[in-house]
Amino acid sequence: MKEYDYKEDARNYDEQVKEYNSYAHEALFGMSYEFVSPSNKLLDLGIGTGLASINFSKAGLKIYGLDISEEMLNICRTKSFTEELKLHNISEKSLPYNDDYFNHIICSGVFHFLGDLGNIFSEVTRIIKKGGIFAFSIAPDPSGAEYTKQMTSWKVPIYKHSPDYIMKLLKKNRMSLLKEMRLLMKGADKLNYDILFSIMITKSL
Repeated sequence: MKEYDYKEDARNYDEQVKEYNSYAHEALFGMSYEFVSPSNKLLDLGIGTGLASINFSKAGLKIYGLDISEEMLNICRTKSFTEELKLHNISEKSLPYNDDYFNHIICSGVFHFLGDLGNIFSEVTRIIKKGGIFAFSIAPDPSGAEYTKQMTSWKVPIYKHSPDYIMKLLKKNRMSLLKEMRLLMKGADKLNYDILFSIMITKSL
């Protein structure tokens, strides 16, 4: 399995996104915009270099971020739009915030690196205020299994999650689906659109 080089990829990440015409993070912002307000507090899970949340900052929201890579966080810091950044593995048992702390939470381009999402959804429910949105992306899998691990053309494995599994998690954690859109993304050759992603905008009830 290929090891992910956070230091190297952090330096080149924003440019790589442009090369692959990968703008799922902008689609997530556009789909979420009507549900957010200036001065709302938003947590970006797996914030990376900040591509998914910087537009929320431009809309007046206060941005907080967690990421497993110090290199990615350092790049994000240079953009000077966040209130707070923390080095944290979101797949760990708990998120480092109090109950009902955030108005909204997003997670873009992260869940396909994780299998079981149960604890993350539970923690999101704990720290998000009622009425807030939880916006995220997955690689959908129609096979019927809750999630499957598959190899990509990059020789990096990803997890695909079934829509039924996601809907069960939403129901269990008192969330409702507001919007969903599927996007085809370019693979390793930067030519063929052969990886399917789904953006989901949900609401905490």
